[in-house]
Amino acid sequence: MMKKKSVYAAVIGGGAAGMLCAIRAAENHRDKKIVILEKADRVGKKLLVTGNGRCNLSHVGADEKSYHGEGSDALINILFSKYNSEVVLRHFHGLGLLTHADSENRVYPLSNQASSVLDVLRKRMAELNIEEICNADIQSIQKTAEGYEIAAADMRIYAKKCVAAFGGKADYAGRESGGRELLRSLGLNLTKLTPSLSPVKVRSDLLRSLKGIRAQAQASLVQNHHIIKTERGEVQFTENALSGICIFNLSREANKGGCEISLNLLPECTDKQIRNEIYARVQRDPDAPASEIFTGMFHKNLGLAILKASGIKPSLPCKDIFDKEIKFICRHISDWRFTCEESRDFKKAQVTAGGVRLSEIDPRTFESKRHRGLYILGEALDIDGDCGGYNLQFAFASGLCAGDSL
Repeated sequence: MMKKKSVYAAVIGGGAAGMLCAIRAAENHRDKKIVILEKADRVGKKLLVTGNGRCNLSHVGADEKSYHGEGSDALINILFSKYNSEVVLRHFHGLGLLTHADSENRVYPLSNQASSVLDVLRKRMAELNIEEICNADIQSIQKTAEGYEIAAADMRIYAKKCVAAFGGKADYAGRESGGRELLRSLGLNLTKLTPSLSPVKVRSDLLRSLKGIRAQAQASLVQNHHIIKTERGEVQFTENALSGICIFNLSREANKGGCEISLNLLPECTDKQIRNEIYARVQRDPDAPASEIFTGMFHKNLGLAILKASGIKPSLPCKDIFDKEIKFICRHISDWRFTCEESRDFKKAQVTAGGVRLSEIDPRTFESKRHRGLYILGEALDIDGDCGGYNLQFAFASGLCAGDSL
């Protein structure tokens, strides 16, 4: 039997942006019915796995420099002028959540448990009588004279206001989200979607031997012989990809392919210092095999990979290593190139880059310029942030903004 329901506002997506939007709207309209429609069997599942289960919910002092997407600078400046990290955290403190910031200004719940964030959100939704309809696979959204008709297999929701808070292209379990097709059906323009904050798949015969190794490095994204972006931190080698936070922050562009990642394994040293160090090690024990050059310097397998990339056999005596070979070794220490492959794998991505063009919404309210009463939030938009709480800060801020505008 087809179920029918009339509400003031229907929020499609029970993630970070959707839940806080529904809460704020219900606080502002106590006499109106607000409903959340969630595809999974409960709201907030992706929130529980963010920050390795700790939920990095914001970043103190977040600004436009850490966000990407056409027009993102202007939108973030407008949004954060009213809904910055301080405002978002104050709202959570009002819900009962205690938080702390680490040395890099990343904000976590004091309990270090993502469940604490979800618990206070669900508690407030219950207090405000916000209905959660889970396992809701939305098939269509249609504009009507009174608002919007939202259709699922066994349900019709008639809402004066509709909020699209779909989240990323893939959910916490890697399942495809069809939310963006629903927005296209309403005539909205979307940019190409790319996985972001993810490992970067690269072409290299050496990765298999490096699987599981971690190394501090400076990672640079190189395109057409120009350095596009540089990050520092721990690089993790997997069987077919580079990973780690510094790689995640390059992945937005790297996953499009047509570029390289350059690793500098000794970023604190000049080229001359690196050469002098390698030369001294070669001279120290002329009869030792080349495989011992990096003892006390790098992980053994990392040293062997550098030699192989430089065309030097590990068994070659150090006395047979000359200036030409030392030059190759130094180049692979300070500028080791890995060719990036295009990736469409969203299952390992923390966020989705791309979405509804920011020019399609009013940055003061997040309402569609094309359809009055339709609001678009969070990852459904062509905006994404770096690793470190920036994406949840944007999700919560956009949720508060739209909730105040409904």
